[in-house]
Amino acid sequence: PDLPICDKCIDEMSYDTRRLNYSFTSCVDCGPRYSVITSLPYDRPRTVMDEFPLCPDCLIEYTDPKDRRFHAQTTCCWNCGPGYYLLDNKGNLVVSSDDFQENWKLSAELLNEGNIIAIKGIGGTHIACRTMIDDPILKIRNWKGARGDKPFAVMALNRNKTQTFAHCSDYEESLLSSIIRPIVLLNKKDSYSLSKFVSPNLHNIGVLFPYAGIHVSLMKEINDPALVMTSGNPSNIPIFTDNDVILNNLSTIADYFLLHNRKIYQRIDDSVIRIHSTSKHNYPLIIRRSRGYVPEPINLPWKKDVPTVVALGAEMHAVGAIGIGKRVFPSQHIGHLSTLENLDFLQNSIKHLKSLLGVKKIKGFGGDLHPQFSSTSLGKNLANEFKVPFFQFQHHYSHLSALAIDNGVDPSEKIICATLDGTGYGADGAIWGGEILIGNFTEYKRLAQLEYLMIPGGDTAIKKPYLALLSALLSFLTPDEITTKISSIPWLKWILKSPDYQLAIKHIENQLKNTNSPKYHQTSSCGRVLDIISVLVGAAQYRSYEGEPAIKLESFSLKNTSGKNQVDLTLPIKRNKQGVIEIQTRQLISDVWDKILENQNRAAVALSAEHKLANTIAKVAIQMASEHGIQKIGISGGVCYNHTIFTEFCKQVVNHENFELIVHRSIPCGDGGISIGQVPLIQAKLL
Repeated sequence: PDLPICDKCIDEMSYDTRRLNYSFTSCVDCGPRYSVITSLPYDRPRTVMDEFPLCPDCLIEYTDPKDRRFHAQTTCCWNCGPGYYLLDNKGNLVVSSDDFQENWKLSAELLNEGNIIAIKGIGGTHIACRTMIDDPILKIRNWKGARGDKPFAVMALNRNKTQTFAHCSDYEESLLSSIIRPIVLLNKKDSYSLSKFVSPNLHNIGVLFPYAGIHVSLMKEINDPALVMTSGNPSNIPIFTDNDVILNNLSTIADYFLLHNRKIYQRIDDSVIRIHSTSKHNYPLIIRRSRGYVPEPINLPWKKDVPTVVALGAEMHAVGAIGIGKRVFPSQHIGHLSTLENLDFLQNSIKHLKSLLGVKKIKGFGGDLHPQFSSTSLGKNLANEFKVPFFQFQHHYSHLSALAIDNGVDPSEKIICATLDGTGYGADGAIWGGEILIGNFTEYKRLAQLEYLMIPGGDTAIKKPYLALLSALLSFLTPDEITTKISSIPWLKWILKSPDYQLAIKHIENQLKNTNSPKYHQTSSCGRVLDIISVLVGAAQYRSYEGEPAIKLESFSLKNTSGKNQVDLTLPIKRNKQGVIEIQTRQLISDVWDKILENQNRAAVALSAEHKLANTIAKVAIQMASEHGIQKIGISGGVCYNHTIFTEFCKQVVNHENFELIVHRSIPCGDGGISIGQVPLIQAKLL
């Protein structure tokens, strides 16, 4: 994996004449790896550093077994290595690589003045600007496109700087300073002083520490406590790595460009972690597994030889994975496969991994059950090309499988897994997202679910969650009642002004009356329930980025400063004709609606709704485990990143001594873990 610059190299940058403020300083203990390797074995000629022959001094270090740069493949200095140079947004040279040693501080001065700078780093390009003034942040936000209020990550020099705007515990600092150097979500302080536009309407902020020499140099000269460090690409396009591409595509947003002449062979995004802390445990959950992790493998629990397979994952947070031997090698984070660029990125990342691992024969491919996913189409094409089978797996079954891998569960043992997320194509053609499953690598069964809600317009209702709210309200109110009552609620009046309000009401009424409405208009999604409640309490209106209403709901609920559930809500359960338990979320929504009309504290209502949902799901999971003689109970899916739901679920399971709680540790809870979960499912089909 790519490693952050070590303390010894940072020290050398302050006194060693050959490496004074030299951004590419590295040794055997640090520096880029995966992003520069072209092939194995890992030697300098098989990296992009082959373009930079070692100078006599570096060669002595490189060949001396006593030196810490002995066979350090990326070692170099001012005399022989790559260099940075500064350009303006018209492509004019401001500081050449020859002059950079003397004028490197100019970049920091430009940032302090409020300029936006595109900075090429180890695995791609960041767009950087100050965090304490609004204008450059708003400019970047506007340029990013369909991003809305999506939060930006910030880079801070150290814990002391971070604690001026966010809480940072010893454990959180240990993760920020680890060799992964991930972005870690930290809770904002009451004295939070950064621009409100960095992470709008959220209680937390993503922070990372410097991991490249250029970061260390710049951050020491920055006046603000931190810099915005967001990926240098429009939404759903791979991060830019080629200098000409960077200049051509970022000239409308960046005032200056800080570029270097070392190639990035494999682009790779920053990894992201969120920590759920309780009085007894810290649960670090990976949101994005990328730089610092890849290409480290994850062990599979097989006790016998298994075939080599490739999994293509899901559509969002896409990651490819190769299963070889008793290990799975996930690719770096790819992103949303809604563009050809990202689809090519996925295919190329798998091809690169395949080359590094020396894979000659692939026995099978696998993907998601969803028929319209680009990853599914790619998997089918690759399977035809290699003349091997292609298998499709239900989305939440793959979540269960990933959770089992993460906990080393024996292939013969079954687990109970609550899979809670936004969208997954169900085995019955409906949209799943709130399931309690029993299964292992060879079979699964749905034992319980959130009841189906009608979702008008499919993806439209995801982007406009008030449509899902109207659908839920129409199940127990008339259109006139809805209009009258919404008009009396200040934070919901905007819905009545929506140009599609009356049309939506009529369309939803027809859908609710139509007993033959397509299954894909029905969803058991926990994410959609959270979206509805989020709109109801006034936490969100639209979805401008994935999970926004639910994410804002969590932050909104924390405004209940007492931290206690002060509102009684009901969430009944019943068994349907197929024997599946249905958790009656309509009743929960109805209760929340009533509490809003009673003018109850909205933050308390929001927190109580999250708490009730998690508590009920956990109790049903425990009941199912007891009925089926299962010991291990776990939770997976993107909703795991909600602190209240995750910790309440865990508490309920832990409080029952007969059961063992299993949670994600090294595999993302969300869709970034889907391909990893698919690998043993494919292998089991081929055994």
